[in-house]
Amino acid sequence: MNEKKIKYLIYTVILIIVFGACSAIDNEYFEEIDNFRTKRINFLQSRQGYMNLVGLYWIFDGKYTIGSNKRNGIVLPDNFPNYFGTMHVKKDFIEFTFNEEVLLDSTVRILNYKLSKSDLDHSFSWNDLEWYIIKNGKNLALRVKDFNSPLIKKINEIPIFKPKKSWRIAAKFKSYEEISERVIENIWGHQVTQPTAGIVSFEYKGNTYELESNIESGKLAVIFKDQSSGKQTYHGGRQVYLTDPDENGNVIIDFNKSFNFPCAYNDFTTCPVPPQRNILPFQVDAGEQYERVKS
Repeated sequence: MNEKKIKYLIYTVILIIVFGACSAIDNEYFEEIDNFRTKRINFLQSRQGYMNLVGLYWIFDGKYTIGSNKRNGIVLPDNFPNYFGTMHVKKDFIEFTFNEEVLLDSTVRILNYKLSKSDLDHSFSWNDLEWYIIKNGKNLALRVKDFNSPLIKKINEIPIFKPKKSWRIAAKFKSYEEISERVIENIWGHQVTQPTAGIVSFEYKGNTYELESNIESGKLAVIFKDQSSGKQTYHGGRQVYLTDPDENGNVIIDFNKSFNFPCAYNDFTTCPVPPQRNILPFQVDAGEQYERVKS
């Protein structure tokens, strides 16, 4: 075998090794995206997810009758008793009186309970139903869950764009001097506060773009709209988590992992509206698309 053939064989082997390694890395990345999508579906279907929400009632000072009968001040879903009790909203607390025993925080059986407005972290349950009070900005609402809601089983798959590694973008995070709270609106038109820690900047097709971060469940994220919003993706925008910044502020925005707000799938939610500065002037063909889950 002459020297030329030997060099050719060596070159071929190197290419096979390099392309094989790249293919393995790509497969590992796409498997990571698949796992992310599976965890996403599992979360939506879980007790902590959004598909079991069946009621959202904004409440104000005053006394309400509650139950499934249409004559009640708050008309609950049909699987509640006709007249289930009363809810008296006062200045500092909310007093519940039930006609049947319910479970407080899944442990204590009660017929009456005074819920302090300064300590709303309590829930009530009866059969497969759960309800609690949420605070959204300055507004209070009664939220109801049904752990047997048919919507839970209907969200087995969410349409997505075909993942592309080019949408896994290196970015820079510039933190504010201290974590602050920005004021934005939710889909109900209420002003709400959201913790923010700084600005994320990245390059796309030769231009630099900035997004203001938010903090959710202790993780750095951004909520955003782009030119696909209202077309291929949910009109209200999407969210994506960032990697933890290193010592130089380097982060990764993986738009393949961007996901819809809860209100894309359920009407009984209180989603944020991305601020104007987080509207991107190009189309992000990555992450979740939008297809309404039929009830």
